[in-house]
Amino acid sequence: MFWTIAIAFAVIYGLNTILGLRQMKNFASEFRALRIRGRVAIGKRKGLLTAGAIVMFLLDEEGFIRDGRRLAGVSVLARFRQFDGFNGQTLLDVDASGDRRWTKSLRQAVDNARDNYRIVTDGGTAPEPLSPLAQLGASVKKIRRRPAAA
Repeated sequence: MFWTIAIAFAVIYGLNTILGLRQMKNFASEFRALRIRGRVAIGKRKGLLTAGAIVMFLLDEEGFIRDGRRLAGVSVLARFRQFDGFNGQTLLDVDASGDRRWTKSLRQAVDNARDNYRIVTDGGTAPEPLSPLAQLGASVKKIRRRPAAA
């Protein structure tokens, strides 16, 4: 019984590694294809048990979105797809938070791309978003700091 579980775990781990590498290769090729054409803004929303998302926008000299790609999903089977919902808009003016056409994680990734672009154009370095476990820890800290209702 032990060896059956150990072999099953090894097979699942190996398959996950291979599919994860394929997903990274897909990201690199999509990024390279956009980067050859101009500047690229990237936004991320990491998810632990929920769907995560990555968006990439090709920008012209004035900051208008000319092309977009999105990756959204829970598994390593997700691949980049066309994302034309914001084409023609200025990235600094994009506000996806109220747009219900997209999932919550995708909207957060678009807002992250806008914020990253704003930081970089101001001469800063875009911060890495919190990992899912760090987000969970921050949520727990917030709950623990709330004053008790009197």
